[in-house]
Amino acid sequence: MNTDKTLHRVEEAKANAANTLSLAEIELSKLPDKLLNLHKLIELRFSYNQLANSITPLTRLTTLIVNSSKSLLRVLIICSFIQSAFAAEKKPLWEYGVGAAGWYSPHYLGSDQQQAYLIPVPYFVYRGKTIRADNEGLRGLLFSSDKLDLRLSVSAVLPVDSKDNDAREGMEDLDFMVEVGPTLQYQLFQAEQQQLRFDLPIRAAFTLGGEFLNHQGWTANPRLQHELQLQGWALTTTAGLVFSDRRYHGYIYNVNQADVRADRSFYQSSSGFTGSRFSAGIKRQFGNLYVGALVSYYNLSGSANNDSPLLRQDDYLSASMIIAWVLGNSNKLVDD
Repeated sequence: MNTDKTLHRVEEAKANAANTLSLAEIELSKLPDKLLNLHKLIELRFSYNQLANSITPLTRLTTLIVNSSKSLLRVLIICSFIQSAFAAEKKPLWEYGVGAAGWYSPHYLGSDQQQAYLIPVPYFVYRGKTIRADNEGLRGLLFSSDKLDLRLSVSAVLPVDSKDNDAREGMEDLDFMVEVGPTLQYQLFQAEQQQLRFDLPIRAAFTLGGEFLNHQGWTANPRLQHELQLQGWALTTTAGLVFSDRRYHGYIYNVNQADVRADRSFYQSSSGFTGSRFSAGIKRQFGNLYVGALVSYYNLSGSANNDSPLLRQDDYLSASMIIAWVLGNSNKLVDD
């Protein structure tokens, strides 16, 4: 009996998929004209050349959002015509396991030296309605409506031993830093298997060193984020800017009088533009095996602290990945 039901569902799925593909072919035949009209409309509303000539951080944010939206809109229009006919897969409420994580990144924002790690890590995922924990960090839902959410998010920055960094040689180490604060999320586009939203995280930074939770200022990262579910893969891309206050920048870029030497002049940081960040991530679970990877590009051109002797490189790539084996999970299934 179960076999007959399964076969019947398969036949229904095939029929739905065939119908969806037929509709997609019709819509795709109209797509060039639609994209042309959309392109003309966007070009009439925004003059990219004029925006590019401005150097203010607010204009950089506007330009980035407009350019990113233009590219993403084209992708979204195409993808919306070829959405899968199947509902999103449900997953366990929680999972735990063990794995290994590796990452490669500069010592700090603007460093010309890199560090690489490969370590064993515990694996834990929680997909609750108000609290979520996964490879993207810990997040808590504070407020939710149809398009607007307010969440509490947490991130971390790895420590730096100054004796391993030429620019910081003889200076105090950079301690492990935790960033925590609210993130405002506004949904710009929603379909069955994808979404585009605007995120505005504002976080307070605290170092875990000699003094427990020593406050080190504030940072914000307004960005566009696109998420797509594609044949079992979860793809996430982001494009945004980073702004920080004087104290946050000072912890990284200040050079006090006691640390001055021939190739390292006195410097006191200012607040403002930190840099641009673009990232692309992918993850998937094969039975009990979980894999995930993230690549990020940072560009610090035009940073408020370009004159700091500690800021030695304007752009770079960082990468991270995790492979984990799930040992146990909840029987309760929820939407991912």
